[in-house]
Amino acid sequence: PNAEPTTPNGVSLIDMQNNKRHMPLKLTDGKTCHCSDWSGQKDLSPGESIDIWAAYPAPPEDVELMTVMTPVTPDFLDIPITEAESPDPDIVNTPVAEPRILDFWAFQDDIDGSSSRSETGDTTSIMLSSDVLFELNESTLTDAADETLRAVAEEIDASSTTIVKIDGHTDNTGNDAINNPLSLDRAKAVEKRLKELITRDDITFEVAGHGSADPVADNGTEEGRAKNRRVTITFSK
Repeated sequence: PNAEPTTPNGVSLIDMQNNKRHMPLKLTDGKTCHCSDWSGQKDLSPGESIDIWAAYPAPPEDVELMTVMTPVTPDFLDIPITEAESPDPDIVNTPVAEPRILDFWAFQDDIDGSSSRSETGDTTSIMLSSDVLFELNESTLTDAADETLRAVAEEIDASSTTIVKIDGHTDNTGNDAINNPLSLDRAKAVEKRLKELITRDDITFEVAGHGSADPVADNGTEEGRAKNRRVTITFSK
């Protein structure tokens, strides 16, 4: 990857405990991998081997195992982390660019299409179908919405979050003059009901309506438009 076929630049470490992906460190030019290069050693005879290395951002202190992911092999699961007895000073002391630690997202869709969720190690986003929460072109919650919002409120109560973001979205049917205020009114309706259901008093709500600006599916199909008609609730775990 990235035109470095003779380095382990494409090898990453996966922190399954925190859903993070640690990429190899780069030198201060932001391009060159801080790792070994096996140029000139590409042709190995049977039984020969070479040792390679790559430097990574340090994992959290409580993480004891990581998974090694490569572009050309199955994953190496649960590799123990150990302290080097005599670290190579040339590797340790080389100046590097800002570490790249990426979020791993987990996605889940309900079979009936009424909701879906995405999660990182520290954030949950729950996407609720507007077709379940509201009647067509309305912003008054249906009776069926209450059970769903009660479950969301319980999850927020049990979390560590102090900020809950609520974002309303529509499909591209109609125009912005209709969709933008409708998406905001629906987000506000969800906010109002969650305030009634959540038992904690330290929650701040951030509410916005985006109309049809941020689709998550193809507006060219009915199934896609149904996914785009949603209210998304995001909070820290």
